[in-house]
Amino acid sequence: MPEGDNLFRAATALRKALQGGRVVHFRSDVPLVRRAAEEKAVEGRRIAGVDARGKHLLIRFDDARILRTHLRMRGSWHLYRSGEPWRRAERSARVAIETDGGFVAVCFDAPVVQLGSEFAMRDLERLGPDATSDEFDASEALRRIRAQPDLTIGEALLVQRAVAGIGNVIKAEALFLCGQDPFQHVADVAEERLRAIIEAAHRLLVANRRSGPRTSRRALSGSTLWVYGRSEKPCLRCGTTVAMRRQGTLLRSTYYCPRCQDVAS
Repeated sequence: MPEGDNLFRAATALRKALQGGRVVHFRSDVPLVRRAAEEKAVEGRRIAGVDARGKHLLIRFDDARILRTHLRMRGSWHLYRSGEPWRRAERSARVAIETDGGFVAVCFDAPVVQLGSEFAMRDLERLGPDATSDEFDASEALRRIRAQPDLTIGEALLVQRAVAGIGNVIKAEALFLCGQDPFQHVADVAEERLRAIIEAAHRLLVANRRSGPRTSRRALSGSTLWVYGRSEKPCLRCGTTVAMRRQGTLLRSTYYCPRCQDVAS
């Protein structure tokens, strides 16, 4: 699933290509989006901005409407020159925007695509502080996570109403770097440790806003990640076999080193 750093990169690329341009062609296979675009024309509007908010990507038009997408597991944004062949099948396109600047932005397979006013996007206000941004409020994120004492810390980090932008990869890597058992309940995690975990996740997201493979481990060779995706392989720090366990109601995968993170068997 794309995480906050992926969305930050996508928004940066789309902003450079689209912002200030006038929409010359807009299409969508989402009925509500298509109807909203037809009732109040999108074509002819200028693109006022492109932003990422946690795992949401927002394209703002000059009539105060916003196109919001959430990519979930399979969605992605592609950027093409006008007339350039698409790398994905046209039937997978949920929305496509072409501007007079000669670019076409296409969102493929996103399950959430909405077009509306600022008021229609108020649900974004329920998101927690954006851990990918430079203005991240770690104290507010700490307060919101503390308000969920019955969740394990591995689950709580993924609650977007508590802290936006963290996904499975950053969760696993931040917990490893802090030596934290992912299955310990929030109520049992010391205040200083919880703050350190939140700040580690923030640092990782910010560090990975640049292009290139996601990394949490600086090394000349080998994996760029400490534990994520390395089930049954030796821990790069202590040699213990890395484990994976399903966690939470959504059964999200959690990778960890039993020794480095002091996880009970």
